[in-house]
Amino acid sequence: MDQDFKFAGSVVKRKTAVVFLLGIPALAPLFFMSRAVIELNSNTMNQVEADVLGTGSMALLILTLTITPMVTVTRQHWFVPLRKWYGIMLGCTATADAILAAITSSFTGGVIGRLTGHTFLLTGFVMVSLLFPLLLISNNRAQRWLGRYWKPLQKLTYVVWVLLFLHLALLEGFGFQHGTNGPSSGFDHNPVLHQRLYQLTACSLPLLLLRLPPVKRWVAEQRKAGRAWAVYLTFLPLFALYILFFAYIVNEEIFKGVSAFRLQPVGG
Repeated sequence: MDQDFKFAGSVVKRKTAVVFLLGIPALAPLFFMSRAVIELNSNTMNQVEADVLGTGSMALLILTLTITPMVTVTRQHWFVPLRKWYGIMLGCTATADAILAAITSSFTGGVIGRLTGHTFLLTGFVMVSLLFPLLLISNNRAQRWLGRYWKPLQKLTYVVWVLLFLHLALLEGFGFQHGTNGPSSGFDHNPVLHQRLYQLTACSLPLLLLRLPPVKRWVAEQRKAGRAWAVYLTFLPLFALYILFFAYIVNEEIFKGVSAFRLQPVGG
């Protein structure tokens, strides 16, 4: 991974190139909705804006939270810049979601009603209210200006993490009330895998465990003793669960995102 190669006459480190490529998908939610916004296609924005930008925001939050556990497990740091990039795109995507919802959603009560008229909407609005200032301070100048206060402020991301659980629980219940949210369980008859609350829970389990100080100490001890294999073997079931459910998140984002870009929205 440390090797260099030439691109357009310049020498590029392979790790830098990989980080760049891994960062490109973060633009997908905004790209998928761009055509509907440019052409002011209210039908598309009304039907799938919340799905495309909301699901995209959830995926970006999960990716942002994934970087630190990856460092804990692998002791590699070359991908750490992705945490900042995913966080920036999370703020941009969630803000765009709120703006479009305030303009196009069918809830009554004007802009205020569209953003806070229900408990799940209010929770979502609070999340965006926390993410927007985090977006504004996600630069080196703000970090220097805030000094030692910058890092504690960044921990508001964890508050957003908790609020997302509450938002999805209020929006979807626990999957027993009114089916699924996703491309549709009718395609594969897997309502649990399509339920966003379950997707977030499954992806969050390893991310939470690998943040606990006793777990981090155990991982460090195993790696120091040359038993890195024990770490991977122990967390393999949770890693597999993460990959499975995150694949369904990506599947929904692509499925509905492509339909939004084609101005042929698919709901459900």
